[in-house]
This record gives sequence, structure tokens and C-alpha cells, in this order.
Amino acid sequence: MNHLRVPKFFSNKTLRNARGNTMTEVGLLLLPFLLLLSSVFEFGWYYFHEHTLQHATREGMRLALVGGILHDEDGNPLSREEAIIATIQKNASWAMTIKEEDIAIFKVGNNYQNPEGWETAAPNAGNPADYMRVVVDYEHTFLTPFVGKFFSDEGSAPMRAQATYRNELYDIQTEA
Repeated sequence: MNHLRVPKFFSNKTLRNARGNTMTEVGLLLLPFLLLLSSVFEFGWYYFHEHTLQHATREGMRLALVGGILHDEDGNPLSREEAIIATIQKNASWAMTIKEEDIAIFKVGNNYQNPEGWETAAPNAGNPADYMRVVVDYEHTFLTPFVGKFFSDEGSAPMRAQATYRNELYDIQTEA
């Protein structure tokens, strides 16, 4: 009966070297794999914020174009501008915090151009049949500094969502 003999090149020393080579290869491939994995997670987080910002802006615009108003916790009616801002903040609150000063509501002309000084003007929801625009800015901060450094030194990226609409011919509500 012939016994299988292990060739000399498969000695214990060779097997130890093979394990060492495997460890080295895993070490070299682990860093790029983790970088790829964190990049996929970061961009998913970025697009999640972007989608949430667009959704919140759209919901604020929908309330605005029908002339809708909301009420505060005490039942007092909010102004149209306050109602639009509250709607945007509420719809984005489960993913991000949008500051009131980062929301602009203003009237645009028939050419759809932004008027001078719209960035610093007080919010104005306009009158029935006015062409309006809602602009919401947000500063997205990346979770891992490595990915964030590709976008800016601060590790963040600006986002902007905007919606242009025409107010419907709603009745202007007056306070009693």
C-alpha cells in the first residue's frame, strides 16, 4: 500500500509563511474595504439629509400655496410665515434641525428671478396669485472626518432646497 507523502515544499515552515502572507494581505485589504464601507454609509447619510430637506421644503410650500395657517400649542393662530417655517421644521425634525434664519420666503417676479436682498429680507408669504419661492439652507456635517475632508476643511457641505409656486386665490384670513 502506497502512503501519500507530503512533498518537501509543504513543510511546517512553508505553512507558517502562508499564514503570515494571508495576515499581511488581509491587513492591506482591510483599510480600503473599511474606507469604501464608510464612504457608502456617509453618502447614504448625505442623500438621506438631502431628500429630507427637499421633502420638508415641499411640504412647507404646499401649506403656503393654499394660504394655510397653523395654530400654536395654546390654539392661537400663527402668521402664514410662521406656519410655513413651522411646517418645514416639523417635517425635517426627525432627521435634522433647521434654524429659522435658514428659511427664506419671498415673492418673485414673473421672470422667476430672486429679488435683490432676498437672503436678508423678512419672510413674506405674499398675497393670492403672487409668485413665491421658499429657500431652505442646511449645513450637512459628515460623520467621519476623512470623507468630510474631501468636501471642505470643516468637514461639511452646504445643501439648499427651494420651491417656486403661485399662491392660489385663497381668502385672506383676518384676525377678529
